[in-house]
Amino acid sequence: MDKRELLARRAYFDMVHGVTVRAIQALSDSDLAFRPQSGMRTPRELIFHIYAQEKMLADAARLGKFTMEMANGSNPEDPANAPAVARLAAVSDAVAFANTQHQAANGVYESLSEEQVARTIESPFGTYPAWQFFLFAYDEHWHHRGQLYTYLRLLGKQPPDLYSY
Repeated sequence: MDKRELLARRAYFDMVHGVTVRAIQALSDSDLAFRPQSGMRTPRELIFHIYAQEKMLADAARLGKFTMEMANGSNPEDPANAPAVARLAAVSDAVAFANTQHQAANGVYESLSEEQVARTIESPFGTYPAWQFFLFAYDEHWHHRGQLYTYLRLLGKQPPDLYSY
């Protein structure tokens, strides 16, 4: 994948992100603490994970490395992330966090050179081209948005149409 294709895919991801933001906005502030059962993440924790991970994976593409410490930066169960998760106290906070992280990731990808997009990056999970880290974030986004949609339904709320860009 070259930079032109990467940015085109990011443009589509912007539309996907817009639908996810509408799903977040369908929650109430108290819904952010909903835990369907012990051991499952709350919507607050899912939102933190989705968007912290998107930014961390973009940073890996920029830095040319991905470490376990970076991976743990998107883990809401890590005690070091508790203050950041707690800052998502209201839906408006969660939306602002999602938008800020998504736009920061966009800025990273826009700043990459063709060589940076194509270079390989070592990670604890294997060696991949930098552009693959975008695809990891994209796949994770859809996966965890599916969880948010399930939570919305469990809370008796109608999620936005998946493709209502």
